[in-house]
Amino acid sequence: MSGDRQYIPIATIVLSLTLFGIDLILPLGIAIAISYGFVVFLSSLSSDARLPIVTAAGCSVLTIVGAALSPTLPGLPWWLGWSNRFLSLLAIWAPVAFIHQRRWAESVLREANDGLEQRVQERTVDLLSIQQALQQSQRDLLALTGRILAVQDDERRRISRELHDDVNQRLALLTLSVQAAEKHLPAAPTEVREQVAKIHQDLVTLSNDVRHMAYRFHPSILDDLGLDAALQQTLDDFTAHTKIKTLFVSQPLPPILSKEIATAVYRVVQECLSNIARHAQATRVEVELTVEGPSMELAIRDNGRGFDPDAGLRNGRGLGLVNVRERILAVEGMCDVRSRPGSGTEVRVRTPLTVGAP
Repeated sequence: MSGDRQYIPIATIVLSLTLFGIDLILPLGIAIAISYGFVVFLSSLSSDARLPIVTAAGCSVLTIVGAALSPTLPGLPWWLGWSNRFLSLLAIWAPVAFIHQRRWAESVLREANDGLEQRVQERTVDLLSIQQALQQSQRDLLALTGRILAVQDDERRRISRELHDDVNQRLALLTLSVQAAEKHLPAAPTEVREQVAKIHQDLVTLSNDVRHMAYRFHPSILDDLGLDAALQQTLDDFTAHTKIKTLFVSQPLPPILSKEIATAVYRVVQECLSNIARHAQATRVEVELTVEGPSMELAIRDNGRGFDPDAGLRNGRGLGLVNVRERILAVEGMCDVRSRPGSGTEVRVRTPLTVGAP
């Protein structure tokens, strides 16, 4: 297109001289001027903004010269020819005014577009900065959540150890003391022996409760035998208390599995089992633990009544699932809950084997 525009000045010169030659032969007057106006419009196609003005000036000179040299019709007053030439000049310069107005409007529009693009770019940069700040805040929040959960788990582990190693041992010694005292009371009144026997039974019950409490705070089996053994024990206890059948399937877990990941997965299973016992009305629960490359996947399925996860969150009754997601996000994992009323529930969790792994 730019190659074609370089011939426009030559074309305007040729057309102008052709029209001038016709003007010298025929007394066309204003018709020639209108043709000059076409030549001015043609010159506006050039990339040179000055060419329409130069062309209009040249056509004006040719029009004035043509007025003096072109033939006139007999009987017409002299002023009629010159008035036609004056109108011809208006017809020549009118396109110049139109072209100038159009280019001025284009310039204003171009400046407005440039300003708009500049503002859009600035706004885009601002939004990008805000997005990066939000992402950084989210990363900081996840890191803080992870540290809080780690401290919480450490505190749970400490309390569990204290309950098991200190309080429960004291209760065991106290139980042995009461049992020994009970043997030395053969001649005591029946009421005394029954009271001592009841104290002995209460101490045994309290000792069992403390042991179960310590296990709920942090199962020592998780540290001693690993995640799969701890999950199996949890499911066995769940079946014993709820009469809900459970099935646990697990692949051999790699030794690189970190303590943070194991604890997070264990707590997720605990939370899901608690929700199933309270709400699902299920008769069967399946827990599957698999390893795929650098990741571990946990699936918890039940055949309960199901629910609408989005509606539960809107109604504020999905705090258990919120806790599950936050705990998994804190160890750089992902959580997906699939459920609908009448179709059971499946919770799928995917985590790395170690925190900070690619």
